Amino acid sequence: MGRGVVALMCAVPAEERMLRRFAGPGVRVIVTGMGAGPAEQRAREAIADGVTAAISVGFCGALDPSLERGDVVVPESVRDAITGDAWECDADLARGAGARRGTLVTSDRVVSAPHERRGLGGLAVDMESAGTARACARAGIPFAAIRAITDRADDRLPDIRGVVDEHGDVHPLRVVGRLIARPSDIAAWARLARGARAARRGLVPAVEAALRGAA
Repeated sequence: MGRGVVALMCAVPAEERMLRRFAGPGVRVIVTGMGAGPAEQRAREAIADGVTAAISVGFCGALDPSLERGDVVVPESVRDAITGDAWECDADLARGAGARRGTLVTSDRVVSAPHERRGLGGLAVDMESAGTARACARAGIPFAAIRAITDRADDRLPDIRGVVDEHGDVHPLRVVGRLIARPSDIAAWARLARGARAARRGLVPAVEAALRGAA
């Protein structure tokens, strides 16, 4: 592989299960946990262990109203919503995944409400990419992101606090309890599940194309 050892950095085990098919001598799939802090730490460890390029891979939410569930985002840059720091994505690392455009914004929490998203600017929002980008910039190695949309800019997300843990695992009994307590969230949970399925269908071939292009 022309890039040496590429790390596919994903937040949660559900994403790792999608990506493990790509693992091999030149590709490592690394689960970071949710949030920019854990992502940065795991990226630093991976770089110390020989990784020479990293791609932040996984799901995200739309900020641009033109994006639909399942669309793949290959950003030109990543911005940390808390610090304002920004990093350019490597133009070649994920070139096979699709056209590069816009800025992926990394938030420190799930941005549930449409009016909150409008204040972020950018193309889409996630919780990890800025951490990986920061670690790569400090090490001087290429970084890119490939993210797939689970929810549109005008979607209201259900309250996942206490239902989804820091590893991204959903606890079904807690979901049932939450729906009993808040039946108005049933439509939002169903919409999010559909979005995750659509994102999965878009993400895997995009990553495959990126790795093929970086070979």
